[in-house]
Amino acid sequence: MGELFWTAPFWCVAASLITALLFVPRRSTHWVSALPTLLAVGWSAVLALMAWNQHTASLHVQAQWLVVGDWSISVGARLDGLSALMMVIVSTVSLAVQVYSVGYMAGDSGYARYFAIMALFTAAMLGLVIADNLLLLYMSWELVGLCSYLLIGFWYRKPEAANAAKKAFVVTRFGDVGFLLGLILLSYAAGTFQIDQIEAKVATGTLDLPVGSLPAFVTVVSLLIFCGAVGKSAQFPLHIWLPDAMEGPTPVSALIHAATMVAAGVFLVARMFFLFAIAPTAMQVVTVVGGFTAFMAATIALVQYDIKRVLAYSTISQLGYMMMALGLGDRVAAMFHLGTHAYFKSLLFLTAGSVIHATHTQDVREMGGLFGKMRVTAFTALVGALALAGIFPLSGFWSKDEILLAAWRGGNAFALTAGVLTALLTAFYMTRLWVLTFLGAPRSGHAEHAHESPPVMSVPLLLLAVAAAVGGLGATAVRHALEGAGEHASLSLPLAVGATVVAVLGIALAYRLYRLGGDEPLARLVPKPLFALLERKWYVDDFFTGVVARLALLFAGAIAWVDRTVVDGIVNATAWFTGATGARLRWLTNGQAQFYVLVLVLSILATVAAVLSRFQ
Repeated sequence: MGELFWTAPFWCVAASLITALLFVPRRSTHWVSALPTLLAVGWSAVLALMAWNQHTASLHVQAQWLVVGDWSISVGARLDGLSALMMVIVSTVSLAVQVYSVGYMAGDSGYARYFAIMALFTAAMLGLVIADNLLLLYMSWELVGLCSYLLIGFWYRKPEAANAAKKAFVVTRFGDVGFLLGLILLSYAAGTFQIDQIEAKVATGTLDLPVGSLPAFVTVVSLLIFCGAVGKSAQFPLHIWLPDAMEGPTPVSALIHAATMVAAGVFLVARMFFLFAIAPTAMQVVTVVGGFTAFMAATIALVQYDIKRVLAYSTISQLGYMMMALGLGDRVAAMFHLGTHAYFKSLLFLTAGSVIHATHTQDVREMGGLFGKMRVTAFTALVGALALAGIFPLSGFWSKDEILLAAWRGGNAFALTAGVLTALLTAFYMTRLWVLTFLGAPRSGHAEHAHESPPVMSVPLLLLAVAAAVGGLGATAVRHALEGAGEHASLSLPLAVGATVVAVLGIALAYRLYRLGGDEPLARLVPKPLFALLERKWYVDDFFTGVVARLALLFAGAIAWVDRTVVDGIVNATAWFTGATGARLRWLTNGQAQFYVLVLVLSILATVAAVLSRFQ
C-alpha cells in the first residue's frame, strides 16, 4: 500500500472539492460537512505510515506533463526518508487538528468553508514534500501560501484578520521572489527541473553555468533559495507576519503556523542540502540567521500577554533552531527537531485553543486559576511546555540536545551561545505562560466560568501529549531515514546535563517571579530601554512600517508616474500623430475619378523613372 503514497494529495483535493460543492453553498454547520476532510486526511495518514515502512525502497512515480516539441516537463512523486518523514508529520498532525476542529469550530457560519480550505492545504503540503521536481514543488509552495492567506483571514469581516492575511501574503512574497529566481537559474544551468538530476549534475560539476564559477554560482543560488525559506519559515527579518497570523482560528495556528507550513522552509533547505553543503558562505548565513532569529524571538516572547502570540514567537524561535542546525551541517538534528516540535507545538496551540474556547479571551492577564477547572488541558499544556523547554525525558530534550551537540562539535561559539541562551529563555517564558494561565486565583470573570473542553477536543490533546512525551524515541528512526545519519552521535552527557540545568534554572526563576502574580516583574527588573526594546519587538515591525513600506510606496508611485506619463504618453502620442496625419491627408480621398486616375498615372511614371535610373 505504501506504493500508493503519491495518491495522498489527490484524496485531500477530492475532499476539498466535495465539501466546497456540497456543503459550502448551504453554509452547513453540521459535523457531516467535516466528514470528507476527516476521511481523506485519515486515509492520507494511513498511506503516510505505510510509506514510512517502505521509504528505504526510494520509490519514484513520474509522468509527462507538458510536451512542446523536443522539450518536456515531467512531474512525479519521490519517496525517500525525508519525504516519508514529512508525510507522516503533516498527515498525523493534520488529522489530530481536524478532529479537534469539529468541536472548536462548531456553530461557526464558515464551518464547511473551513474544512474545505484545510483539506486543500493538507493536499498542497503533501504535494510539496513528495514533489520530485522544482516546478511542482514551487506550485505546491504557492498553493500552501494561498491556503494560509485564506485561513489567516478566515474571519474576514474582522479588519485585524483581513490585514493579517494581507501582511502574511505580501511579506512572504519578498522571500518567494528570491526562491523563484534561484529556481530559474538552477533549472536553466541544469537543463531540467528534476531534483535528482540537478543533484547529479552538481555533484559531477556538469552544470551549464550562464556566468561565473561553480562555487560562486552555487552560493548565489543557495542564498536565493534560502530567501524563500526565510519568508515561509518566518526567519529574521521576514518573521513579522507570523505573530499577526494568530488572527486566524487557533486550530489553523496549530497546523499551519506551528507544525507544517512554517516548517516548509526548513524542509526546502534540507531537500536542497546538496547545494548548501558545497557553499560555505551560504551555510554561514543560514547559521547566523537561524541563531539570531532563535534568540531574538525568544526575548520578544518574554513580554507577550496574548497566549497565541507567545506561542507564535516561540515557533519563530524554534524554527531558528532548525535553521541553525542546517547551517551547522547537521540535517538529521534539524529534521528531528522539526518532527518533535510539530507535535509539542501543535499540542500547545490546541491547549491554547481549549483555554480560549473556555474563557473567551486570549489575554493571560485575564486568566489564572484554570488548573482546577481544566485539568486535562492544564496537564497536556504542561507536557507540551516541558517538552518545548527541553526537560528530560520528553521529546524536546533529545532533539534540542542534538542541535547543541552539533554546535559544540563544530566549534561554533556563536551557535552554541545562541542555543543555550534560547534554551534558558524558552524555559522561562513557557513557565511564565503556564503559571499565569493555570495557577493562582481567577483574575477575571472569563476564568471564573471556565470549564473543560468536550472529548472531541480533549482526546486529540491527550494523543498529542503522548507524542510529545515519547517522540524522542524516534531519533534512531530519523537518523536511519536520512542519508549519512549514521555518522552523527545522538547524546553528549555533559552537554545534556548542562542544557537541562539551564532549562531548570529558567523554570525556577519564572515560577519564583510569576507565582505571586502582580505587575509584570520584568518591567521592574530590567532597564526601561531594554524592556521597551522587547515590547517594540526589537523595532523590526516599526522599521518595516516606517521605512520599507514608505520606500515601497515611493517606488510604486514612481512606477505609476512612469506608467501614466511615459508609457501612456507614448501610446497617446502615437494615437494623436496617427489622427493628425489622417486629418491632413483626408483631402486625397475626394471621390473624383479623374483625380484618382491622375494619381495612378503619376505613380506609374514615378515607378518607371526609378527603375530606369537604376540601369543608367
